[in-house]
Amino acid sequence: MQAPDLLHPSNGASPATGGGTQDMSSLSPICCMSTDVMANVFEHCVHELDYYHYPLVGKNWQAPLSLSQVCRSWRKLSFALPCLWTRFRVIVGYPVHPSNWDRSIQSMIMSVRLWLSRSQSLPVYLYLCSVVRDMPIPLSALELFDREILKASSRIKELSLCFPAQFICHLLSFTQGSLESLEYLSLRGSSNFSANEHNVMSPLVLRSAPGLRSLCLTWYDLDMRNFQVPWAQLTKLNLLCDFFEDFEHVHSDYLPVLAQCPNLRTCSIALGWPLDDDFPVTSVTLPHLNTLEVTIYVWAPYVKRFFGALHLPKLQSFDISNTSLERGSFGTRYLQMLSRAAETVESVTFSSIDIPGVKLSACLSQLPNLKSLQYTPTSRGLNHNLVTTLTIVDAQSSGGDLGDKVHHQPICPSLEALHLCCSDVVHIDAVVALVASRCQSEPRLRHFTLQLERPGEFVDDEGEGDRREEMISMLEARLSRYVDEGLQLTLTNCGRY
Repeated sequence: MQAPDLLHPSNGASPATGGGTQDMSSLSPICCMSTDVMANVFEHCVHELDYYHYPLVGKNWQAPLSLSQVCRSWRKLSFALPCLWTRFRVIVGYPVHPSNWDRSIQSMIMSVRLWLSRSQSLPVYLYLCSVVRDMPIPLSALELFDREILKASSRIKELSLCFPAQFICHLLSFTQGSLESLEYLSLRGSSNFSANEHNVMSPLVLRSAPGLRSLCLTWYDLDMRNFQVPWAQLTKLNLLCDFFEDFEHVHSDYLPVLAQCPNLRTCSIALGWPLDDDFPVTSVTLPHLNTLEVTIYVWAPYVKRFFGALHLPKLQSFDISNTSLERGSFGTRYLQMLSRAAETVESVTFSSIDIPGVKLSACLSQLPNLKSLQYTPTSRGLNHNLVTTLTIVDAQSSGGDLGDKVHHQPICPSLEALHLCCSDVVHIDAVVALVASRCQSEPRLRHFTLQLERPGEFVDDEGEGDRREEMISMLEARLSRYVDEGLQLTLTNCGRY
């Protein structure tokens, strides 16, 4: 937008002082910049932030409020740019005294109204979060916030609500309005174990949200059977969980929901609770999904069924992380799912999952276009043979008179980034051979990370000294030529278990 010329007053007043006499401060290069350039600078101060870093309302040490306090001309310019006031966070914290709740909330509401007013009719991005867990927020305060969100609902482009589960249910009146601008919605209801009836999310009903493309739901218990959401519109879906192993979770089957999301491109899901329902959906094809992230909390039978049902013909990136206390490979359904998408997969991450070497090699051998591999098993599942398996062999033929070279078909020939975890018993020569073979072939290996573990089972009774620092020094020396040629090398000494 064309900004009004507020930096160059016609009466010769100094933008820095507001006075009528020009002084040395007016000769500063910043005072010679055009209003449009300064407007663009101001916009970058707030528009390059993710919602966790949106400006806090009422905090004058953050842009745009901090910009408005530099001088009179900057203040006028910042108030004349509604785009500076479209992104903001409201953090509901503890008042100094419980009796000050009303005063504290009223101050926040006034700030919200001010920002909404200054943003004029532009779409707004709102992040509303509570750090209150033990002390209940008065219902009257929640209703005030609820009314402000409802009044601005037609202008909200991105909305994130993060509250204890028993509070957030009082902030959902906006779902009854016309959400014509809404593209992103995040609802995070944290657990409250003193009120378990509130831990089940009430059915989400979005009556009119024609532009919604991204939905993130994080809840203790997430039963979506009665949700009315425009699933077919979504291109990004996050279904996550505040998980606690000592409590029984109530979740519905995710597959019927995914079956209604044919346009998904990105999906993040948390799994790990038993389901006793009948399962009408046994196969789900997501024709456009290219990124899938899965967090496993408990390895229940449903996990195998979930992966067995998925067909992802355009999958490019797959990330699976095990956060449960169980250790092991937990079946191979996720490997079979990868094999079904073998021709398109470019990035795979296995975190804290122990996969038998034969099955892992068989899976990787089917991924010709894999560019990035991260495999960090637990200390009990370290696979040193993978170092040799991934090495590209180019041996001289012993039977040919002309000394022809025999090129063995490499596993993952397109690999450019590799992150492995080994113990201090891995052979240095094997690691060097792996890196050398990958750096001397096309495409070249560009990133190599090696975590060196020293699990308890590798420590002898005499307590022999740790070799990992010595190994890192030797590897750095022997791989230095490839670093000079552009390889990004990371060698770490860590012991997780």
